[in-house]
Amino acid sequence: MLGTPLCVGASQADRRQSELEALKRRLQTLQQEFRDTQAHRREAADELRHSERAISSAVSQLRQLDSKRQRAQNELLVLTQQTEATSARIRQQQAHLALALRAAYQRGQGDALKLALNGEDPSQTTRDLRYLAHLSRAQHAMIKALRADQARLAELQQQTAQESTRLAQVQAAREFEQKKLLADKQAREQVLQKLSAQIRQQGREITRLKRDERSLTELVERLNRLMAQQAEREAARARAARQAQRKQPAEAGQARLPVAVNTSTPQAFRSNQPFSRLKGSLHLPVAGELMNRFGTPRVDGGVSWKGLFIRANQGAAVKAIAAGQVVFAEWLRGFGNLIILDHGEGYMSLYSNNESLYKQVGERVQAGDAIAAVGNSGGQPDTGLYFEMRHQSRPVNPLQWVK
Repeated sequence: MLGTPLCVGASQADRRQSELEALKRRLQTLQQEFRDTQAHRREAADELRHSERAISSAVSQLRQLDSKRQRAQNELLVLTQQTEATSARIRQQQAHLALALRAAYQRGQGDALKLALNGEDPSQTTRDLRYLAHLSRAQHAMIKALRADQARLAELQQQTAQESTRLAQVQAAREFEQKKLLADKQAREQVLQKLSAQIRQQGREITRLKRDERSLTELVERLNRLMAQQAEREAARARAARQAQRKQPAEAGQARLPVAVNTSTPQAFRSNQPFSRLKGSLHLPVAGELMNRFGTPRVDGGVSWKGLFIRANQGAAVKAIAAGQVVFAEWLRGFGNLIILDHGEGYMSLYSNNESLYKQVGERVQAGDAIAAVGNSGGQPDTGLYFEMRHQSRPVNPLQWVK
């Protein structure tokens, strides 16, 4: 009734579908991170552009400052030349004044009075006095000029020192600013290179994930097609069986008779023993009439019975034969509402044609728990439960496991 490829295919398809959904979520997250990194890179590029513009402006200002400093140095050169000329003039004036003072000293301090009282020619005396007065005024002028040149020299020296200090300070400030801008530029270039490398890495990962997504999608689609084909084959066999049953002559008008009757159902019990130790102590999942024997040919002549069909009342509770975990719980073509329990050690129990399912995939159940209700879903002509037990995907006779 239920072939091995269909059970395995359903489990693998579900697992691959979950992997595909997780891969898509990862791809969406990575694509968002890729967009964010690109935005950060644009911001870093804008900051780098700002730094480079600031550096360009600073270099231009330094160039202007160099030109200004060159002009100032030319002015300093002129000031230095003027200072040297003034110093030379002062030295010359000091030499002339020294000669004049020495001559006056040699003549003595009373020259004018001596000239007036020496009894010489008055005209000559007048001329000598006039000369002495002129000489005195010249000496005073030389002294005044000397003092003025000395003051100018001091002023020039002070201006030279101030201008040199100011230019040195401005130059140092500009050079410091340029070094800082260059450091900022290098830091932003490193950030930009890091972001660019991150973008390349994310781009490669996105490409790989897209390739994996395509491969996984193709695998899921192929599994789904295989499952659908298998289900269609099983449904075809079921339809052929029903048709064969309808074509069989009703022997003396009698209905198909059961081969046995089951009256007991699983009761709640807890055991720490592995499932294999429970052989011979279990109960069939529903009370009713057993309509076939395990391993006998089916009416349609296609395949032999791999389980038991138990004809039972509509809505009767289908109970778990032992503790286990639900690994499949949904409608499947040809089988109707199907639920499969995994009992460990490779053992599974399968319950199909149910009216409704009470448990979901992943739930744990205990022996005697109601897991479904009897029905005839999946195209089954009789109301009842089709029940199988499998070990390592191979069918086993359920009657060998019950009391």
